[in-house]
Amino acid sequence: SALAGILSGVLFIGWLIMLFGFVKLEPNEALVTLFFGKYQGTLRKTGFFYLNPFMSCKYVSLRARNLDATPIKVNDKTGNPIMIGQVIVWRLKDSYKALFDIDAETMAANATASGVTAVNRRMKAFENFVKVQSDAALRQIAGLYAYDETDTHTEGATLRSGTDEINEILEQKLNERLAMAGIEVVEARI
Repeated sequence: SALAGILSGVLFIGWLIMLFGFVKLEPNEALVTLFFGKYQGTLRKTGFFYLNPFMSCKYVSLRARNLDATPIKVNDKTGNPIMIGQVIVWRLKDSYKALFDIDAETMAANATASGVTAVNRRMKAFENFVKVQSDAALRQIAGLYAYDETDTHTEGATLRSGTDEINEILEQKLNERLAMAGIEVVEARI
């Protein structure tokens, strides 16, 4: 009788532990799994799964996001100060790089907001990273072109007339800068 009670107690505790292994993934969501700190893999398939209950899991959103950066003051090629802004559509492409190749966890831990989930804090950290890198890329691109055609500068594209060419270059520069974080720029416009 005592042995049956102990056995049922152990089985009940084991059953409770096993319940923590169930996870659910929604569309455009990824789950990065770690087993005692060692990367085990990333789940991207939508559905209901059972994982080892001793694995730690980090959710990230793979949905496209917009960044409508406030205009910044930069100097164009001829040295004229201009205000220029940008709109970027971006998303996470490589969740491993996003979580482990940049300091997203520290940035997310420093983001203090009550009632905000870890996923939202993590995504805010990625948004901040994209904002800083996009400002740097915009400053670099704006310095390569004149704002408008002048007597001294008549050849090539300008920030006003060559927007398609400049947007392509901006997108390329942003993808170069954000590739280290596993982030892909879908579209960028000045």
